[in-house]
Amino acid sequence: MKRILFTLAALLIATCASAQLIANKTDNRFTVNLDFFNDFQVNPSDNWDARLFNQGFSTALTYNFPLGESKKHTISIGLGYAGHNYFSYTRIVNPYTSGDLEYVSYREDGTTTDGFKRYKVNANYVEIPFELRFRMKDAWKIGVGFKVGYNVNTKTKFVGNNDDGVRIHEKLSYIENVEDIAYAATLRVGYKWVNLYGAIQLSPLFTVGHDAPTFLPVSVGLTFAPF
Repeated sequence: MKRILFTLAALLIATCASAQLIANKTDNRFTVNLDFFNDFQVNPSDNWDARLFNQGFSTALTYNFPLGESKKHTISIGLGYAGHNYFSYTRIVNPYTSGDLEYVSYREDGTTTDGFKRYKVNANYVEIPFELRFRMKDAWKIGVGFKVGYNVNTKTKFVGNNDDGVRIHEKLSYIENVEDIAYAATLRVGYKWVNLYGAIQLSPLFTVGHDAPTFLPVSVGLTFAPF
């Protein structure tokens, strides 16, 4: 955990430094965002026992077009990446099928089954973000936006005991029954280069049908944007 935190801190410092250098040389036309958030799985279906905490990360480089003569307010568009982790106490045992999905539950009455450690679906997207950004007194900022993402890979990871009681680490990549396109509404409110971040994904993660799990992903976290 300490190594992960150190790596994230080093990445944040390096990105902020380089982004500030870019901003100074390009008259703040470019912005680099780093988003650290939790995905709340709102209103999950009965076949999906969602975990409360689901850490995720996204980043984007955007170009800022001034709104009118003022450079304080902009329309921004760019290219980014997002990785979402959806943890569950329910495991999809046949994620490659083109038919109905099948599940195993590892929790009953709030108690986790012995030997179970974690199960998650990891969805990764290349994104195009759009945002209206308003700056007040050169410090307070509000950004209202929308982003569209293309799913480049969705995989699962299971850590727990198999039927023989042996601990296994199972990773399955490029699973089926996942939507190629995701779109979400976003909101940022902050002071200088630190912002509160929120997003609501308006599209389903899994393809509708085949007894696939359903839930509403709502992201809440922080954005670091030195622009």
